[in-house]
Amino acid sequence: MITIGLPKGLFYFEHNMLWERFFKNLGCNVITSQDTNKQILDYGVKCCSNETCLPVKVFHGHVYSIKDIVDYVFIPRYISLDKNEYTCPKFCGLPDMAVLNLKRQVKVLEVRIHTDMFPSETFDSLLEISRVLNIKYSDIIEAFKAASKEFDEYIQNRHKFNQYIKDVSSTKSALSVLGHPYMIYDSYLSMTLLDKLTRRSITVYTPKDIDHETKRRNAYPFQGKVFWDVGFELLGSAFTFAEDKNIKGLIYLTPFACGVDAFILEFIERRIKSHYNIPLLKLTIDEHTGEAGFDTRLEAFLDMVG
Repeated sequence: MITIGLPKGLFYFEHNMLWERFFKNLGCNVITSQDTNKQILDYGVKCCSNETCLPVKVFHGHVYSIKDIVDYVFIPRYISLDKNEYTCPKFCGLPDMAVLNLKRQVKVLEVRIHTDMFPSETFDSLLEISRVLNIKYSDIIEAFKAASKEFDEYIQNRHKFNQYIKDVSSTKSALSVLGHPYMIYDSYLSMTLLDKLTRRSITVYTPKDIDHETKRRNAYPFQGKVFWDVGFELLGSAFTFAEDKNIKGLIYLTPFACGVDAFILEFIERRIKSHYNIPLLKLTIDEHTGEAGFDTRLEAFLDMVG
């Protein structure tokens, strides 16, 4: 049985269900790397240049940790996931970066996703997977379509923010945590931020709690323009949450050296100051960030929002 490795970083926190189902539909054994830890971070730091952003370093650590126990490591090449939306450049070149930074010690499988201009590239890459795995192309397509359908149904059935924000009473605190999914939901990189908030009986909302259309509609000032998909997600989420009186504050979790966040945060900060009366806390994380300092800033913010 062919064993496929899924690194638990970057795309994993949004699309793990899709790719796990896809390879299991093909009869493959799927292994996911461990949760991020210091050893994985150290692997990634050794593999990458200093200028590489923290999540990409961690991703390389995950690839390194499983490369010797799987036949192939799966690394999708995301270019665009919707019309007029493009990913961060690191996603566009991630398979190549992993092969080069790990000195060609890893066998990589990729699926190319370029929905905006070249959707046919996905099926071209699936044909290549068919050749590499020696599985009939028709079986590959069937497995992919079945996994995609299941994933789409999961996304559509997720709770919507505006459907249950009304359940938050005026006496209970509610905050929004913004950031890339691989920052928010990686407990090591986020320093267990979500757990720390929920332990204090704080209701936490993230961009996942808002539907796609609402985020695009509220992504000022880039509605209807070509932009980063994560930019639409974060701008639209920030301004949707800021409009709701139940949300007492926004926390933006960002990795050091993220070019996209540097741009997005500027727009969010300016509009929050000019249009909304809601506090915003920026927490920047790199491989040297200490949890004590992180907790001190968080506690001060929570005391302020009351």
